[in-house]
Amino acid sequence: MIIVENRFEIRAGAADAILERFRSPKSVHTFPGFVRMDVLHAVLSDETEEVRVCTAWESEAAFEAWTNSDSFRHAHGRRAETAGAERAEAPAAAAHGSGHGSHGSTATGAPASSPIISSKVTRYNVVVTHLPAEAE
Repeated sequence: MIIVENRFEIRAGAADAILERFRSPKSVHTFPGFVRMDVLHAVLSDETEEVRVCTAWESEAAFEAWTNSDSFRHAHGRRAETAGAERAEAPAAAAHGSGHGSHGSTATGAPASSPIISSKVTRYNVVVTHLPAEAE
């Protein structure tokens, strides 16, 4: 299993509008190999907030299939149009389409008026998972 985290640094007061976009399930929730999505929010300072969108996938292949799908292109609009160019420039293990950046990226490419200050996408391999156990 992998976790893909998209971390957004947001101008203070603008996170609510971004969080609202994630309140209702979208097409990713029905994609084969999708496990779950967690959307996290924190106030970092008087000037910035943080939103982290974490998706869990059964495999790297399932995630890659989604990033290459019409579902992904529809969800991410015009940003997905440059996905092929990004994949050609980045190693296969790191690139996964525009709108989700690539490992280690920090620039959003967003216009100056955007509430998003920066974003970074990181992929994690799940090494250990502990689930609740029944008390004995």
